[in-house]
Amino acid sequence: MTSSILAAVDWPKRSTDRRADGRPTMVLRVGLLAYEGKSSFCILRNISTNGVQVKLYSAVCEGADVSLRVGDECPLEGRVVWARQGIAGIAFKGALDPNTLLRVRQMAAPHRRRTSPRAPASAFGILRTGGQEYSAQLCDISASGAKILTAKSVEFGPTAVLVLPNLPALRAFVRWTQGQETGLVFETPIPIQIITDWLSGPPNVTGN
Repeated sequence: MTSSILAAVDWPKRSTDRRADGRPTMVLRVGLLAYEGKSSFCILRNISTNGVQVKLYSAVCEGADVSLRVGDECPLEGRVVWARQGIAGIAFKGALDPNTLLRVRQMAAPHRRRTSPRAPASAFGILRTGGQEYSAQLCDISASGAKILTAKSVEFGPTAVLVLPNLPALRAFVRWTQGQETGLVFETPIPIQIITDWLSGPPNVTGN
């Protein structure tokens, strides 16, 4: 029998209208979990208006206050009610409104630019696109894309390659440019465990 986060989370009392609380539904989305000043990616497994079950890629403690970001939604504040074998149940500090719940579940069409949250990161690398090479400073990164800063505006071609320390060359597409900032979407997403290990490893700053 499929386990339910309802069995492990101390949920608020139900109203007489059971539909107001809703039942947990399966959802596989990447989230960014902030805990004790650090951020780590996670996978949302199922969610209801009152809480969420996530697959962890770094350790969290039961009873810890956490913040969960999905896409470019406002952070969802909650508390870890249980954590075991790389899975955690988080109870929200306030019930989600129906529209937010729909967007997090991806049952509503997204109208915003990002579908995956990005973690702040600092590294120097190289961007190759349109037959040119640019020194690039990484601003943030996710499994599916990144934002970089270059000394001059990028004149991009149909494809790009981003080279960062301690990662294989990342083939990408230039999604947008604004002044010296450039948004990239990776051709192939980076596995969550790899990007989490990279972010939690030694500083990835190699520039002069």
